Amino acid sequence: MENVIIANFHPILVGKLINQAKLNQYTKFLYHHFQNHPVQCMAGFDEEEDYEEKISFEAVSNHVDKYAVSAENIGTRQILIYEDVENFIEEEMMQTDPSEYHFPMDFEVKEGNFFGPKIEVRMEWFKRKMRYVFDKFYSVTHTKPENIIHVTCSGYSSPSLAQEAVIKRHWDTVQVTHSYHMGCYGAFPAIRTGTGLLNSSATHGRVDIVHTELLSAHLNLTEFTPSNTMICSLFADGFIGYSLYEEKNFFADENIQEKKGLKILSFHEVIIPDSLEDMSWDLGEYNFLMTLSKRVPVFIRKNIKAFLTTLCEKGNVNLDEQKEKMHFAIHPGGPKIIDYVVEELELTKDQARWSYHILKQLGNMSSATIPHIFNEIVKDNTIKSGTKIVAMAFGPGLTATGLLLEKI
Repeated sequence: MENVIIANFHPILVGKLINQAKLNQYTKFLYHHFQNHPVQCMAGFDEEEDYEEKISFEAVSNHVDKYAVSAENIGTRQILIYEDVENFIEEEMMQTDPSEYHFPMDFEVKEGNFFGPKIEVRMEWFKRKMRYVFDKFYSVTHTKPENIIHVTCSGYSSPSLAQEAVIKRHWDTVQVTHSYHMGCYGAFPAIRTGTGLLNSSATHGRVDIVHTELLSAHLNLTEFTPSNTMICSLFADGFIGYSLYEEKNFFADENIQEKKGLKILSFHEVIIPDSLEDMSWDLGEYNFLMTLSKRVPVFIRKNIKAFLTTLCEKGNVNLDEQKEKMHFAIHPGGPKIIDYVVEELELTKDQARWSYHILKQLGNMSSATIPHIFNEIVKDNTIKSGTKIVAMAFGPGLTATGLLLEKI
């Protein structure tokens, strides 16, 4: 089997980053609207009649303040679905009475439709907005790959956006593979698939991986619960492309100016027993539906040491002996998840600093998050060549997946 290098990372910003404190405040406006407006429709009230507020804005505000991820843990997020109301959030919100708030056109509650736009409308948002990601990646990655893997858990179409990108560029020999609906750990099986495609190719041609996570298309503002409030304040839109190379081709390729990347040493993945119901990501009539139980951090804490020990053994590395010299790319499933792993493995926070940084700057972008962390590790000159990188993420299943890498 040939050595494989992950490189050519290009994070893509499609919209603007919005301040987390303002996003949480705007969530209060939307919650207040949804918790009151649909109630009157379903109860048969005349919309022109005055009606008593079912849930006060003060109650909504207290709830969001208690359960939402704070600006201390996430500073900014990209939420493309809020583009049309960006001016309201930035300029008008603090001076607006919630009872006078006008709901965005795309999210309005219509007769017989009490939960906002249905799934086909949200998929149309996805197709319309996500073409830009492929165009942007291939504006900086000029040569044709042998394979493209499209990763997403937030929107689907057939033909897919990856197929559209190939057709647009007349790349009739490029093979497209779809790696869909695996949630936060989605980068790992995509990289594993890409490694297989590289090694099975006679020429070991480049594999490009592109993530398009439009998670804001699935905001569920009708479920007024602590867990859903946390979810609405944690997840963000995220987009990135990168490439897999056979090692000899990587160093011989004159198009690659900086020979920086991550060499794959080993993979490991398990489904944690008795955890099937603790994290899910299902199709709904209006949006994709997420569940996340309080037991998830407990499962992670209980299983992480044994899991990573096996991952490292597969790469002929002793975790206990070498962990002080390693860097850790931990998927920030929530602010506490990184802390739990750091504490359980007896690491310093500095060894996972890019996981904290990406969460703070961009939020949880599902499958796109770990590649963003990889990009920062590759760029960080204080993390020297030869440093072992342990990467891990968790997703529905409950699936734990990992990569052992070496910075080059």
